[in-house]
Amino acid sequence: MLRLLRSEFAKLKRKPLFFAASAASALIPLGCALFLPEMQDFSSGAEAVDRLMSTLFQMSAYLLLMPALVVLASNLLFEEQDNDTLKNLMTVPVSKPALALAKMILLFLFAIAFMVVGSLVNLMMVLASGLEPVGFWRLFCVGIGQGIMMWAGALPCVLLVVLLNRSYIISVIITFFYTAVNYIFGTNDFFIMQPFGFNPGTLLPGPLTFRWFFQYLDTSVSSAQMTELMERISPYFVTTPQAFLVVILESAVFLTLIALVYKRQSC
Repeated sequence: MLRLLRSEFAKLKRKPLFFAASAASALIPLGCALFLPEMQDFSSGAEAVDRLMSTLFQMSAYLLLMPALVVLASNLLFEEQDNDTLKNLMTVPVSKPALALAKMILLFLFAIAFMVVGSLVNLMMVLASGLEPVGFWRLFCVGIGQGIMMWAGALPCVLLVVLLNRSYIISVIITFFYTAVNYIFGTNDFFIMQPFGFNPGTLLPGPLTFRWFFQYLDTSVSSAQMTELMERISPYFVTTPQAFLVVILESAVFLTLIALVYKRQSC
């Protein structure tokens, strides 16, 4: 497995798309900070950190990371078939399930890198404004956790990509629909106000991540509307162990299915 991972990392030198996708994590927070007046009037470093990181969590992670993961998965999973090198790999021999899992681990690391890059860009913007980044490292860790959750949440679409076997266009269309649904559900009271258990508010990555990361945002100087929102949804927050229990179980199921389906496909 380690050799496969090293091999996948070596291939990244020929894949500028990975580096461009990681850099894209800064686009939405940077755009909001530069062009939205309400994002430029920070009263303190703590408020600046909170609002910039909130933008990263609520927009970049949902709208950019998840579709990027599926597009990159399509590229990774079928590059050997597209280049007609998969048969050669099978003669080494290389296990197809192990190859698929190595690519999923690479995507896992990409999801973390995506959130790290976006977070560090936010840090630089706060420092450039002359403010002290109070609370940044706490939200930095939260951002890494959300990257992991987004990776796990993208696995059903990756499975779909493998099942459709290189039907890129259909896979991407379904992925963007899935992303939009999760974004909408993640801000809908019906889905975020559900108890922890076997329900859409727990199993879908949109509502689950919202119910997890939102409790770490600083709401001490919030508006009346935000205070009312917190009072309404706080009983439905999930703890870190609960959130990552769901992530681990869902990841185990979908990684197993991806490996099995990829194994059964012809070279």
